[in-house]
Amino acid sequence: MKRKCFIFSLILVCIMLITFQSVYASTNTTERTEENLQIWNSIKINSTVKRAALATPKVDETEKIYDFADLFTEFEEKNLFSDVTEFIHQYKMDMVIVTIDENNKSSAKAYADDFYDYNYFGVGSTYDGILLLIDMDNRIVWISTTGNGQIIYDDARIDNILDYVQEELIDANYYSAADDFIYYSSKYAKSGVPSSNSNMKVDDEGNYVQKGKLEFNSFADVMYFVMGIALLPTLATVIIILIGVASHRNVKKSTSARSYLNVGSINIGLRTDQFLRTSTTSTRISSSSSSGGGGSSIHHSSSGRSHGGGGRRF
Repeated sequence: MKRKCFIFSLILVCIMLITFQSVYASTNTTERTEENLQIWNSIKINSTVKRAALATPKVDETEKIYDFADLFTEFEEKNLFSDVTEFIHQYKMDMVIVTIDENNKSSAKAYADDFYDYNYFGVGSTYDGILLLIDMDNRIVWISTTGNGQIIYDDARIDNILDYVQEELIDANYYSAADDFIYYSSKYAKSGVPSSNSNMKVDDEGNYVQKGKLEFNSFADVMYFVMGIALLPTLATVIIILIGVASHRNVKKSTSARSYLNVGSINIGLRTDQFLRTSTTSTRISSSSSSGGGGSSIHHSSSGRSHGGGGRRF
C-alpha cells in the first residue's frame, strides 16, 4: 500500500513539474554580462547600449510569447504561439507579444524597442517585424515596428489596430486583445504597402527613407558627390567656350555700315503694356519624418535602430 502511494505521489510530482515548466516556459531568461551582452553583432556597443541591454531580459527568441505579467493561460499561450508562427511563416516578418507588470525603462516605447533590438528578433538583414507590449505597470499598450514593418504599418494602420486592442484591454480581455493584434496585423500584411508609404522604403540598415533619395554609405561617397558638384560649373564653361570657338567665322570688312544691316528687319512701332494683376502661390514644406500622405512616424531606439509604431493608455 505504501509502495503504491509512493508511486502515485511520484507520478503526481512529475506531472506538476512538467505543467509548471510548460506554464512558465515563456518567462525563462538568461543572464547578460558586460562581457557577453548577447545582442546582434550589427549593433555598435557604447555606454548607452550597454546600460539598455543589461536592463533588458534575455529570452529565447523562438518562443515569441513572453507573458511576464501572467495574463494568459497555458492554453491561450499555445493558441497565440500557433497564430504568431503562422504569421511569421506567411508574411516573412517576425512577431512578438510581451506582457510585463514592472517596467524598468523610461517608457513603454523604450521597453518595446529594447526588447526587440536586444534579443535576436527580426527577419532578414533589416530585422523586419512587429511587437506588441502590454505594460500593466503603466497601463499602456505599445506597438513597435522594425525594418519593413515600418512600411507595412503606417500610422493609420497602427491606430486602427490599437482601436481594437485597447477596447479589449479596458475590459481586461487580455487574450482577446492579443488575438485581435495578430488578426489585424495579418490583415494589413496581406494588403501590402499602404498608399501613404508608396514612395517610402527601408534602406540596407533598416532606416525609413524616401525612394530616390541620395544615400551616402561612407565619407568617401560624400566626397565624390561634392567633387562632382564642384566640377559641373567648370565643365559647363569649357563646353560653352568650345561651342563658341567652333561656331566662330571671320567676317570680311566693309566700308559701309549698310553692309551690316539686314534691310527690312527693323520695324519700329508704338507699343503699350497694361498691368492687370499679380498672384502668388506658396507650398508648405513639412519637416516631419513621415511621408507627405501620412506615412509612418519614425524614431530611433537606444540601439540606434529605426522604429515605427504607437501606443495608448487603457
